Amino acid sequence: MSDVAAASPPIAPEPVIPLKARLARAALLLAVATVLALAGSALVLALVFRADFLTGAATAAAGLIHEHGVVAAFLASSPLLAAMLVGYGYMQRGIRRRAAEKAAAAAAAPPAP
Repeated sequence: MSDVAAASPPIAPEPVIPLKARLARAALLLAVATVLALAGSALVLALVFRADFLTGAATAAAGLIHEHGVVAAFLASSPLLAAMLVGYGYMQRGIRRRAAEKAAAAAAAPPAP
């Protein structure tokens, strides 16, 4: 047994949560999420009906987008760019993980004769 394994404390088993409790928690989380979504939707609807003070700002924003096509193209492609950036990060993490696994396997392998 290695020194690290001998020095580490034993791992306690995870508690088993009954199915009814898990279903009740999932139902509660779903209910909370539904209430939050309804409240947000009601807020947006109220703003749409009562937001005459935003007309000038919305007109200015629309004018800016219509005058500068580059701004419109960037705003339209920004979700795609964000998704590509996240994918690039996951790719780099996978490359580093595989390199670490390869190095660990090479260190654990017996030396070649």
